[in-house]
Parts: sequence; C-alpha cells; structure tokens
Amino acid sequence: MSRRFIITIITLVIIAISAGVAIFLAKGYTFSPTEKRIVGTGIITITSEPDSASVFIDGHLTTATNATVSSLAPKKYSVKVVKEGFIPWEKEIAVKEGLVTPIKLTLFPAIPTMYPLTFNGVKNPALSSDGGQLAFVVPASGGKKAGVWVWTQVRNQPIAFARSAEPHQIAANAFTDFSESSLRWSADSKKVLATVGNNNYLLEADRLNSDPRDITAILEPTLQSWEEDRKDKETSRVLTIQDTKMQETASSSASIRWSPDETKFMVGDVIPGTNDVRTPESDSGQDRMAQSANRMTNVKVYDLEEKKEYSLPPALVHMWLPDSRHIILVEEKTISVVDFDGTNKAVIYAGSFLDSFVFPWLDSSRLVIISSFPTPTASEPNLYGINLK
Repeated sequence: MSRRFIITIITLVIIAISAGVAIFLAKGYTFSPTEKRIVGTGIITITSEPDSASVFIDGHLTTATNATVSSLAPKKYSVKVVKEGFIPWEKEIAVKEGLVTPIKLTLFPAIPTMYPLTFNGVKNPALSSDGGQLAFVVPASGGKKAGVWVWTQVRNQPIAFARSAEPHQIAANAFTDFSESSLRWSADSKKVLATVGNNNYLLEADRLNSDPRDITAILEPTLQSWEEDRKDKETSRVLTIQDTKMQETASSSASIRWSPDETKFMVGDVIPGTNDVRTPESDSGQDRMAQSANRMTNVKVYDLEEKKEYSLPPALVHMWLPDSRHIILVEEKTISVVDFDGTNKAVIYAGSFLDSFVFPWLDSSRLVIISSFPTPTASEPNLYGINLK
C-alpha cells in the first residue's frame, strides 16, 4: 500500500470527522466536561405582547423579544422579561435536550389607564354564560334611559371598535320600574330574566321589549330547563377529557370553571355563605346572583394538553381572562392577573370598586369594574374600563 494512498485515506477520515463534528455543533451538540460526553442542547423561543422587550437569562441580557435563543445546555434557567412602562415578567424555565421550549407571555401596563364606559348609573350587572354580554340596570335617576340594558361584545372585533361599541336598552321603566330588579341569563345567553318583586319578566337580549312577558306562573319549570341545559353542556365538556384522573376530578368537583378555549379547567372547594362577594360568574358560569355568597378555596388549574396541575394564589374570586393563559384574582380592594400556573402576579388595580364585580372584555384588552366618584355630576356608580394593553 503506497504512502500517498495512506495519506489520502487519513485525510478523508479527518474530513469526515470534522464534518460530523461541525454538523453536531450546528445542531446544538457540545462536549460537557462534567459528563465527559457530547450532549445535546435546547432552544427557547420567546415572544411577548408587546414585543421588543429585553430578555435576561440567568441575569444576563441576552436578546429582545421576539427571538430564538439556541445552544442552551439542558437545565433550568431564570428568564426575566423587562420593558419600560410594563410590569416585569419572570419565570424559571426548564430547557430539555434536543427540544424547543416556547415562551409566550403578556406584559401588563405598570400604570393602566381607567376611563368611564357609562354615565347614567349601573346596578345589578349580570354576565352571560358565554361571557360575551353584560346585562345591567340603569336606575330611575337615569331618566328616559332607566331600565334594563345589555352590552354585547363582538368576538375578534378590533380594539378600537370594541371600545366604541354602545350598549342597547332591552326594557324601559315606562312598562314597570326595573330599578331594583335582579337579572339572570338563560343558558343559551339569548334571554334575560328580570325579577321585580314577585314578578318575573323574560326579556329578549337583542331588542327592546315593549311588552315584556311575565313568566311567574311558569318560573320554576323555566329555571329547571335552564339548569338542565347547563348540566347537559357541562357533562358533555367533562366527557371530552381523555385523562381518566382529570375527568374524575372535573366530574366530582362542586365548582368547575373552564378556560374559554376549553384546554384547561379550574376547580376548588366551595365555601358557601362566607362573604358577600358578587361576581360575574357562578359555578355554572351564568348566574351572578347565585354566587353572591360563595367563593372557592384551594383553587387549582388542570392543563389538559400538558396533563399538569397548578395551585393558584388565594383570592375572593378567581376567573379566566379570555386569552385562556391568565386568571384574574379579585381581592377586597385589589385586582390582579396571574399566569394560569399561578406565577407572575401583576397588580392591575388597587382602589375601591363596588360589589367586587369585575369582568374581562372578550379580546382581553381591558377589565370592567363598577365604581363611584362622589361628585355633583357623577354620584351614581358606573362601569369603568381598565386597560390591559
């Protein structure tokens, strides 16, 4: 065998080895001195709303959102995202060998703006089961506008249009005095039951009811029908859960609240009669008044996709933000938003608001509360928006 041939073979072997090493390095593999072997690395993709936020990994400024960080050794990293004017976001993220770990986060304003949505007074609000409509009473002081009103949110509507949308009246005080009426939505979110004293009027939610129908004589079967519809819908949801343990948890829970995209659900122990908190959703998600003396403790979130469970911080009320990635925590004089795994608690509002009533806009652009400013021109409680974007 000639010397030239041997040199050629050795050269080809060196080239092949070098090419292999280059390919391994390009794919993120590296040599670990501690493990004495070649190990794979992982990748983090990080996106934020708003974007162009600074990303710190283990305390080091690494990149800006939206970006990809590659060649990360498999381990847990402290990831912090910061943007001026917004509440920082921070979480411990586990990077695994050969896998891409996506991070999608929302930064909330450090000083959210607050502005009035109504001007004639608001009482006894009730949120529909689909979360898209709010019924409320304008008191007698509202003059010609006194009566029952509905504010309908339109899904996927641009924020500018959503903020300029106007509520519509469905019952006027010209027929009867609705000022002290309590409101309840039907299971299909198409009708509102207005209870005035011993009378019960069924109102169509999409129009002005000039001659409201009194259904007091058939009230019990009507409510029973609504409750059966609700239970049938809830049972259907639970049966779609493939994980046996999670399905058992959901079916046995006295209180279950599904995320809007139905990939997660929230359960807890119901404590009846422990406070007078009034929320826009009951255990069934439709009857605000039924929840007026109930709250949940030991609240947990179950993620059906990841098959994981998380514990949430304590609060008077827990409710989903429509993006299905965050949960609103309502406390006595504080409103916060947390990631669905219970981390990154961001205080959105600290101050007075009536009845602990809070509900989110369908595009997650804002929260709505009832508050009152004791001035000569604004003495009645009204709806106020709090920007989240």
